[in-house]
Amino acid sequence: MGDLVFFVPPVLETIKRRYPDSHITFVTAWGFRNKRSQWGQRNQGGFCISLLMTNPHVDQLVHYDDRRVSLSGDICQEEGHRFPTWSAAYYEEQKKVGGYDVVCELDFGLSITDNPIQRMYDALGLPEETQSAYQLYLTESDRAVARWVMAEYPRPRIVLLEGLDGRTTRGWDPDKVPALTQAIRSTYGVYPVWFGAKHTPEYHGRPLTLRENIATLEGADVAIGVLSGPLHFAAAVGTPTITLYADQPIHRAAPAYFLNGAIADPKRRHRTLLGPQPSPFTLLKGEEAPKALTSAERSVQGYRSWVEPGRQSTKAAVAPLTVDEVMSVLHDMLQ
Repeated sequence: MGDLVFFVPPVLETIKRRYPDSHITFVTAWGFRNKRSQWGQRNQGGFCISLLMTNPHVDQLVHYDDRRVSLSGDICQEEGHRFPTWSAAYYEEQKKVGGYDVVCELDFGLSITDNPIQRMYDALGLPEETQSAYQLYLTESDRAVARWVMAEYPRPRIVLLEGLDGRTTRGWDPDKVPALTQAIRSTYGVYPVWFGAKHTPEYHGRPLTLRENIATLEGADVAIGVLSGPLHFAAAVGTPTITLYADQPIHRAAPAYFLNGAIADPKRRHRTLLGPQPSPFTLLKGEEAPKALTSAERSVQGYRSWVEPGRQSTKAAVAPLTVDEVMSVLHDMLQ
């Protein structure tokens, strides 16, 4: 989800700025692959279509399916709108028939040394571009529902993004989450607000849509999380963030690196708390346990894969960041 927020909107905006008469067809899946590694079925709130259907720089949005085709939009319907479906074979055919002057396949890159934004512009043939002010395009209806939901929360509204207690190699030590919750309660007299799929609020008896839920972050004062899709959601709607970060160079994705230059108010700028930086850097989604762990730590942690990293409190990256450090930065941002 973070890719659709962090990488794609700046690229689309750049094309329209450089070529205002251009027509952009954007082809994307409905969500993740299914359990059979096939693209096409709706999952995770249909997030790819949902996040891009309101982007003003997309002239034609196309749903990608491995096998099926429906140019009339019988397969992909989102919020009352129909989107054509292209199969893999139909997509390859469209690349060859000459209907498009340029076909770019965006590869976000996995190399540690990559600047992913620069990688995008290189793929477009625009290597001199550096635009990186990403944003989401919410509707007035999205915002109206979000304001109704957020009205019940007293200020300061401090949001904990779901990844904080997630059991992935990007997760903070979950043992510290209750302590952070209590520290916020003791200091500010409010409980933090949780954001994420398993914390989706309801509006008149129905769960919020993905964009409505993201819009609630506009009503927050600060959002705290590990580097993840929800963190990029908060940054994209202008909410100041505290990013708990480690394992990779800061130019990989941290909002403070990419966005702060365009934010005039120092209190609205993003902050980054850095955990121990391993050398050499390693990717977080590999099959091997992080090299930052000693052999003994790997044994104690019970690492199996990046989605089953075992006991987080033994992980030598984001986990060592303390509640006191987070609270110190939070206090500075809320003054």
